Amino acid sequence: MRLPLFLTLVASSVLAASCGGGGTSTPPTTQPTTTTTSTPTTNPSSTPTTNPTGSPSTSPSASPSASPSASPAAFTGGTQTISVTSSGGTFTISPADNTYSGTVAWGANNAASAFNFTLSWATLAQINGTFAPGALTPSIGTALLYLDLNSAATVTFTQTPAMTVNTTGSFPGTACGFAVYSSPNGSNTKAWTSMTSLGISEVAPSGGSFAVPAVTLIAPNSVDFTASTDTYIALYCR
Repeated sequence: MRLPLFLTLVASSVLAASCGGGGTSTPPTTQPTTTTTSTPTTNPSSTPTTNPTGSPSTSPSASPSASPSASPAAFTGGTQTISVTSSGGTFTISPADNTYSGTVAWGANNAASAFNFTLSWATLAQINGTFAPGALTPSIGTALLYLDLNSAATVTFTQTPAMTVNTTGSFPGTACGFAVYSSPNGSNTKAWTSMTSLGISEVAPSGGSFAVPAVTLIAPNSVDFTASTDTYIALYCR
């Protein structure tokens, strides 16, 4: 099963303009002065001009530029970049909120040379910006940590990652595992998908930790990463 991921950004724009003009007025009428010898002229020799020579323009000279795009998700729990070879590599997750820590180990892959692989982690409260996946689907479980994986190379792994999670507190359930934000079974719709749909069984926590073993996928199934593209995983219990 291939698991490509995506992040949608949204942009918007604003446009504003206005205009103004002038008006006219009628000069006052003068009453004649009456005497016994003559009748004065009652019409003024000329009418004053009260119209302005032109209407002032209040329209802006240019439309404002479009507003900036929404910010992509930023994971503030922690981040680590490692060099991964064709035989794999291991990330170490330091404690984030709720004291969760752990490891994420990747195995054999088709990389022709070593490449940088970055893992960022956070609880939902520690994710700033636009997080396309949103919170883990409640029917899957309660998320412990969200993981953002970004590879510098386009690479294919033949195994799912081996993961361990530790806590100094307790887990919110007795069955734990991971979910991937993906398009399952060739669908065009992205959604959180539990590892159980890949045939991987959930595990029971014990002594403040749990471990999900790596599983070798049967060809043509694989775990694929596109260079410089974010892939999201949620660690959960239920």
